[in-house]
Amino acid sequence: MTDEERARKERMKEYRRRYREKHGLPPEKDTPSWKKRAAVVLALCVIGFGGFFAAQSKAEQMVTLNGQSIADMTDDEITNYLDLHEKEAEDRKLRLAADGVDVTLDLDELGAKLDRSYIDDELHLVGRRGLPWQRVADVVTTLTQGKDVPLAIAVDEDKLDKALADVHDKYDKDPQNAYAYVKDDQKTVAIEDAKDRIVINTDKLKDAVTAKLHTGRTDTLDVPVDSREGADIKADDLKNIDTVLSYYTTHFDDTNPDRNVNIRLAQKRLNHAVVMAQKDFSFNKYVGTRTPDKGYKQAPSYFENKLEQSTGGGVCQVSTTLFNAALRAGLFIASREPHFAPAAYVPVGMDATVADDGLDFAFTNPFQHPVCVYTVAGQNTVTTYILGNHADTCSVSFETTHLQNLPHKVIKKHDDSVTEDKRKQEGYDGHDVTIRRTVAYSDGDRHVDTIESHYEPNDEIILTPGDDSEEVVSTADLEPQDPLLNAPHDMMDFNVPAPDAVNTADEE
Repeated sequence: MTDEERARKERMKEYRRRYREKHGLPPEKDTPSWKKRAAVVLALCVIGFGGFFAAQSKAEQMVTLNGQSIADMTDDEITNYLDLHEKEAEDRKLRLAADGVDVTLDLDELGAKLDRSYIDDELHLVGRRGLPWQRVADVVTTLTQGKDVPLAIAVDEDKLDKALADVHDKYDKDPQNAYAYVKDDQKTVAIEDAKDRIVINTDKLKDAVTAKLHTGRTDTLDVPVDSREGADIKADDLKNIDTVLSYYTTHFDDTNPDRNVNIRLAQKRLNHAVVMAQKDFSFNKYVGTRTPDKGYKQAPSYFENKLEQSTGGGVCQVSTTLFNAALRAGLFIASREPHFAPAAYVPVGMDATVADDGLDFAFTNPFQHPVCVYTVAGQNTVTTYILGNHADTCSVSFETTHLQNLPHKVIKKHDDSVTEDKRKQEGYDGHDVTIRRTVAYSDGDRHVDTIESHYEPNDEIILTPGDDSEEVVSTADLEPQDPLLNAPHDMMDFNVPAPDAVNTADEE
């Protein structure tokens, strides 16, 4: 604007001022610029809202339900459609999987139903939820890409929480080492892989399950894992275990239920023990103490030549069965003690006692491959397998080199309280037994060792109304040699049946 134009504008402005003053008119007011802008924005909004509502109405016509157009469907028809698919949702299953985790949830057990409230909102609230920009985005997306509402599934929250807690607890356990076992044919050896300790994030898993079900899909869902703790022994560590090196079975009287409980507890704890090449194995360390808190019961056992009730009575039958299997597998015996009296379930001199106070049975694996202990408990039998590599098979023979019977005393003690003889303490002979084991390995090597057992005689004490007396007697009838021990060990028939009882007392 030139100076002349500016001057002319000012003159016109002054002229209008004087005119209003002369005629008594109010002074002229400038229109603020913000009001002009607001008026423009308002006009645009009116035009925009009209277009948005039109677009929203068009977008709603493009929504489909499970691939089906709902443009011409009434609310009742939509309800009927959902009713037809309700049962299908209840019958579906959801698989949860991760490395080492594989669980299938039965949706019917979780109270699964179609989430009709969610489905209804998705069908009819296009562009009606959220902030303005979110509403616009919803409409634009529907217009450009369409919108298919799935048959969303909802489950009972409490039941889902319980199911996921069970899944968590199933895998949040101490790692389980890989182990070898014998299949039902009692010949084929198989390997069970290790199981890691897996800690599952149940909160994230619940959110993932809920989100997955809202999509209407029930394909495999990845399980979120917080942490893992691996097992010490993996399947690859046992890949060379392919055969039964030996096995041995003992029998027991199943009329004492508490003793049976103790046998089965120890058998289960012993099961799946793995002894790596050149390593030692301790029965007490592996099986653990026999205490009531672990489920062990009071049952008969020998203590200082007396039959007493003790916690864990009967466990020695498990250690004895393992001892005989270890002998026949060619393992080196590192520690073994006999009972106070011969055990009824094995030939005399072939038992191995254990106790929490230090009596232990232990052996060493002399091979270049690991061995695995596999145990099976029948109704009145315990069988222990030693599994290993075919290169470590061997032939084992036994010879009784020394067998001495130790007579016991029959002591009568006068007692005024009895009118006839009354036995106060049972008596039996003792024995000194030495058995030589010869092991011939498949590589031509040989190993010879001895099993020495000493059983103290136990005096019989009788209370009598008569005079005191003492007599040395021998009641045992042992053969100089036991053919079950002298027979060469046949690699195709490892099981040596238990002979008739030498002593019928029920001991550990």
